Amino acid sequence: MTAMLETLPVWLAGAVVIGGFVGMTMLIGAAIHRLAGREVRRRHNDLAGFILAVVGVIYAVLLAFVAVGVWERFDQAEVRVSAEASSLSLVYRDAGDFPQSKALRAALRGYIHLVVDREWPAMQEGRESLRAERATFRIDALLRTIPVRTLAQANVQARMLQAFDRSLMERSARLSIGLSGINQLLWVVIVVGGFITVGFTYLFGFEELRLEIMMNGTLALLIGLVLFLMISLDFPFRGGVTVEPTAFEKALAVFRAIGR
Repeated sequence: MTAMLETLPVWLAGAVVIGGFVGMTMLIGAAIHRLAGREVRRRHNDLAGFILAVVGVIYAVLLAFVAVGVWERFDQAEVRVSAEASSLSLVYRDAGDFPQSKALRAALRGYIHLVVDREWPAMQEGRESLRAERATFRIDALLRTIPVRTLAQANVQARMLQAFDRSLMERSARLSIGLSGINQLLWVVIVVGGFITVGFTYLFGFEELRLEIMMNGTLALLIGLVLFLMISLDFPFRGGVTVEPTAFEKALAVFRAIGR
């Protein structure tokens, strides 16, 4: 379900999720109107209010817990991308201390081009680039075999290896975040809980039908907005709202500046 929505433009996905949720809750309200008349529901408003308070708190806690978790994963993905690019920039800069740095720097530039041009589109489809993975093996081999003639160069090589190891860990975390999302069972619980919460509000008997529709529709709209936000941010590298490879593009600009 979420994979299909990720292929749609943001505005269309929002219309489907929010409009669909509001529409479904309206149908639930219509069914409740048929099963229980307004006068019957009005006589039980006090009792329904106590139960709705419990239902609302439980669902609010669950929804907030999952929404915050999704946002933190999205924010973490941005941090991972920035840290990976920064570590590679450090390796590129320190490579200038070695006369044989040309091949290493070329490999670093090639890897970042692969990440931006190949791996990012692949992550949009829930895949990873094997060519980019193989490029990391070549960089690692060049780093470990670069000729070291002085103690100062040995220290620089050790720092470069540490920075590249950090970039590999950040890359692994980036790929893991990009391929994992909210558990499908949790999606079922959240969506069904939303229908139950909004549907329960229709058990109140209002004097004016228009006021009832406006109040319950507003609640459904708010929950639909949160659900849409969670769907949009669930996979940080897929869909209409994604983490862009801006940090890697900036790293290429830094590479060019160092080269000059």
